[in-house]
Amino acid sequence: MHRTPFDLVRLFLSLFQDLPPLSRSLYLPGAVLLLGYPLLSVAFGSDHSANAFATAFLAALAVRIAMGFEGMVRRLLTRYSVGRTIVFALAFAGVPLVVLALANDPLWCQRMQSLFYVVIGGIFLQDVLNGRTATAASFWPDAEMRDHLPNLTRIMVVYNFTFLLLNETMIRITEPSHWLLFWAVLPVIGHMVLRAMVLTVINLDDNGHRA
Repeated sequence: MHRTPFDLVRLFLSLFQDLPPLSRSLYLPGAVLLLGYPLLSVAFGSDHSANAFATAFLAALAVRIAMGFEGMVRRLLTRYSVGRTIVFALAFAGVPLVVLALANDPLWCQRMQSLFYVVIGGIFLQDVLNGRTATAASFWPDAEMRDHLPNLTRIMVVYNFTFLLLNETMIRITEPSHWLLFWAVLPVIGHMVLRAMVLTVINLDDNGHRA
């Protein structure tokens, strides 16, 4: 079935109306950040706002990594041995925290989010170039999603590099303290956008198969 660009945009936006209630866990890292930063700013004093920023962000990022650690391990196990999975999981979880703790710089905190999108987007891009769907399959392992994996791989490239651009734009146009608010709500925004994109892919694929 042929669709105009306007039809695709309208379909994508309409899917936001059908999203289920969001998990409260999506809000937890942001809550840690938004509560921790003012408290640390008072505790550290006005001359150490950068330290308060970096410390609050480090705590919030640690919470986010801890919440996603089990899922990350499961996805790694679909591609690697147990030994390599342990090494990769500890590296992915620990290295960003160690780097930020040593740097203690707000800009490094902001750019760490960009680096995340570069890495994940790059993995999906490599799958697209090599005609693979292994990474998408680790995110959507259900049998009914198998036919959608090629398009989901492509959409994940678009998703990650779009949010990379958004993050870099926010870094340039907002104050660091305002960027913290953006980061706090980013998981909620990202979840809603990604779910709508996935539903768009499924609808288009199903319509294409019926046409």
